[in-house]
Amino acid sequence: MTEPVEDIRAAHIRPEETSSSGRRSRAWRWNVGLVIFLMMIIPSSIMVVLYYREVMATYYVTRNPLPKSARDMASGISRVMVQDIRDVMLLGKSLSDPSILGSPDAIRKTIGKFSSSGELGHFAGWAVYSVDGKPLGKYDYRNLKPYERESLDLLARLKKVGGPALFSAPIYNQANRISILLIAVPVLKPGQTSVDRPSGYLVGAENLSGVLDPYLYTPKKQGAPGLSYVASSGGHILASSNSILVEEKMDQIGLGPVLDRFHQGESGGFKDSVKGDRYMFGSALMSDLQGLSTHSWFVVLQAPEDVVMAKARRMRFIMDLVAFVVAPVLFSVDCFFLFRSLRSST
Repeated sequence: MTEPVEDIRAAHIRPEETSSSGRRSRAWRWNVGLVIFLMMIIPSSIMVVLYYREVMATYYVTRNPLPKSARDMASGISRVMVQDIRDVMLLGKSLSDPSILGSPDAIRKTIGKFSSSGELGHFAGWAVYSVDGKPLGKYDYRNLKPYERESLDLLARLKKVGGPALFSAPIYNQANRISILLIAVPVLKPGQTSVDRPSGYLVGAENLSGVLDPYLYTPKKQGAPGLSYVASSGGHILASSNSILVEEKMDQIGLGPVLDRFHQGESGGFKDSVKGDRYMFGSALMSDLQGLSTHSWFVVLQAPEDVVMAKARRMRFIMDLVAFVVAPVLFSVDCFFLFRSLRSST
């Protein structure tokens, strides 16, 4: 008796309704699985993004170019100053031949040969003196004549203290805004040392600003201003990427704290406030100070923190965009699927 009833019930159930209910059941399971997966992956993704945000920022901080560039400046300048001493001493030995030392014309030709070769081309003038201080020969002396008194004082000091070479204090040429450095060496014969009696003395005037210019980096990134300079222990700027600063005293142009750091024996990176520049308003000035091994001078390289840290800031922005924009969008999609799955299951 029940078979006709079952046949009648089966006849009134449409096949498409049965298949659609099966599809809804399978779709509901997929939606629930996707929702559970997203609910697990989104929070962990946010944590990973925030973690790598700090990791990448730290990475770019450690890649700050100022310390390495400042060390390269200091080592490059020290290296060229040592090489200048060696070249001048070699010129002095070349002049030790009595046939050269006794002839002003031979002295001029010998010095001219060295100067034209490029090894000593940045020297502005030369003079050769006997042991008792009498001039024996000159080369391009018009550039050395304004510093004749300083040259004689340097010779007197070299005679008194001895040694293979002696530098003067930097001399400032106000007309050309350059620094001049005098160097004096004894004229020694081959095999002689600085403790032996010399045949004479050689004095040269070096264009210090011209020598140092190739080693003065200008950290101009994205058009932002940067500055590098070499200063003496007395606070005078000897050379700078901004030539108008040459001869200025650091404590008179707002750089007194940098000089104090050098006198306190500190080196490396530091920060300072920025004043008077609209581009850098509200930014800190990142600097790095390094001393020179050959002189009581130091080099400073400066650039705005906003420029140096541009990559770190850009990476943080990208990470923030992922964490606070992309992640909420994914969470909204998650909620949409959850709502859809619950609605379809009812």
